[in-house]
Amino acid sequence: MLKMLLVYGHLLATCIALGRVLQADHKLWSWRREALDQAQREYLEETQKIVTLALLALWGSGLLLVLQGYLDEGATYLLNQKLWAKVTVVALLSVNGALLHRVGFPLLQKAPFVWLPNSARTRLALLGALSMSGWLFAAFLGVARAWNYVLPYLYVMGAFAVFSLLACAVAFAVASAAGAVVEEEGERSAAS
Repeated sequence: MLKMLLVYGHLLATCIALGRVLQADHKLWSWRREALDQAQREYLEETQKIVTLALLALWGSGLLLVLQGYLDEGATYLLNQKLWAKVTVVALLSVNGALLHRVGFPLLQKAPFVWLPNSARTRLALLGALSMSGWLFAAFLGVARAWNYVLPYLYVMGAFAVFSLLACAVAFAVASAAGAVVEEEGERSAAS
């Protein structure tokens, strides 16, 4: 019963965080051409708090699940390479989240996304891509039971790397295109 409740809490925390991240990314994209107003900044602060609490709940419930697995199955439980890949992905996700809030979001206080310098726009887009790919892959690992005790750690991390690189490539292309559109509009305005 305890394991079922821990898994349920872990699932709820994942759903809350992933849902809020998806929603925030959608809103940020719709706000890409405007300076953030007070309500939008408050929304981002609230999102940061919700996702941080959900991430703490994930770490807590995850560590308790590992402890329970160890107590039930012994050291064999700790041989599951997918488990350690998931811990690595969540650790990277935690670091990326801190960078996103310390480096990425402050950029949006300076100017709308599309008006940021190319390097700042790219940095923000890549941090966002790593966040989204990390959350999606961590959630996937939670349901990838067929990978338990089967795939080596490096295979799982390789799959994560490919997924993250694809997300970063798309983010880079979108950030570049967003800036190009604004530069083109600026050139047309200057020519008029």
